[in-house]
Amino acid sequence: MTTRPSAQLSRTPEILVRIAPVRPAEPVTPRATGRRVCRRYHAWIYTKLDISSLLLGDPGAVEPGGASPLPEMAGLPLIGHEEISVTWLSYAEYLSMFYEGEEALLELRRRLIGSISRGLRAILRLRPHAPRRLRIWWSTETPELDELPWEILLHGEHRPPRLSIVRGIPGRVVPPLSLREGQPLRVAVVDPTGGAPASLSEALEGLGSGIEVAWIEEDDARKALSAAIQAGFEVIHVVADGMVPLGLEGLLEFSGDEDDTLSSLELTAMLRGSSATILSLTPPETPRVGHGGMPAVYHAFAHFGHQSGDGPTIAAQLGPMHPRVYREFWRAFYERLAASLDVEDAMMAASQRPLLTPVVLFLRHRFGRQFTRQGDDARRSPTWPTLGAGQTPEGDVPLTPAQVTADLSCSRDLLDAAKTLEARYAALGLEFPGKGLIEREGQRQAALDEALDQSLSEDTEP
Repeated sequence: MTTRPSAQLSRTPEILVRIAPVRPAEPVTPRATGRRVCRRYHAWIYTKLDISSLLLGDPGAVEPGGASPLPEMAGLPLIGHEEISVTWLSYAEYLSMFYEGEEALLELRRRLIGSISRGLRAILRLRPHAPRRLRIWWSTETPELDELPWEILLHGEHRPPRLSIVRGIPGRVVPPLSLREGQPLRVAVVDPTGGAPASLSEALEGLGSGIEVAWIEEDDARKALSAAIQAGFEVIHVVADGMVPLGLEGLLEFSGDEDDTLSSLELTAMLRGSSATILSLTPPETPRVGHGGMPAVYHAFAHFGHQSGDGPTIAAQLGPMHPRVYREFWRAFYERLAASLDVEDAMMAASQRPLLTPVVLFLRHRFGRQFTRQGDDARRSPTWPTLGAGQTPEGDVPLTPAQVTADLSCSRDLLDAAKTLEARYAALGLEFPGKGLIEREGQRQAALDEALDQSLSEDTEP
């Protein structure tokens, strides 16, 4: 993949915790007691912040045969190494704690705190200096770690102010999507089976003039999503069940028919270049029960979010919630989102008691907010060339930052493939016939990056 421009970095203070499984030189049989297995993971720490007082482990002092970390990720330098050692429960046993009440969740939190090293605990106890927030990226190479509610580790019973923990790898900084003056933030609810709990309807009623909610009346999930995309909704709230075939890929499931499923890859392709910026995932009133007597939907949501790549930012429910808590959370979430246009701020405002609100954020937008009502559309949507061959279409075509970013995402992969092919031609002593195309496309992408940087320089983050 092409290295992303270092100029497009977040102005929010960030720490990236990149987690990878320990791979010893000699095969080791994991310690197991019944269904429980203990596994170890590296936790590589990347940041530009001065956190030397935390006395993190030396990133160069990793045991032989361990993973080799990158010296820099997303413009953040590698500064330390810590470790996680998880004694795994069966998924059914873990999920059952959410049904057993707050005491069981406190016990789960104690177990998770005991699984991480001292330095990592110190990072999770950091408190930001007002008025800026501190963002901690929790990024895993293995999807099974996304099944655990690590946010409970960070926040405990009460969420600290201005502290945001999000999942994923920091990506490109995308300029916020411009909303017309007076335009409400629009939320489309996609519930093709009609299984949404009554608490969702109650949460979305009477949210005020800053937000508009529409229920898509369509019993086919793909048609409903297509209708929401074509109508230009900025937020899509999907009510779906889920499945994880072979314990790997997380699929959204709608009718109970295995053919009526949707992968993260397909949904990302559907949404690419659209106004749909945030995706919310919640289960139906009565999700189907899987192996172990527990719903598989939360398991599926965790894998779906992990695999969503360069798709939308996803707010996903990873455990059951009491109807009252569910109603209060989503109401507060959307009210705050409409007011601040910032999904992290909305999450911080809505989950004041994180133990009872297992909703997590797979963040794909590194800029401090996703929408803006400031400025005019002409500045937010300049005219940029978009054809992958480096040609400019006749007449200037105004595009949104989302469309330009989607163009770059696709064309970078194609350019990388062309460069790889060019290198193979060179190794054979042959001239690559597409050399001129590579040069023109490289120039076009550089111009788009410059335009995005200019758009970003005119904004400020909270």
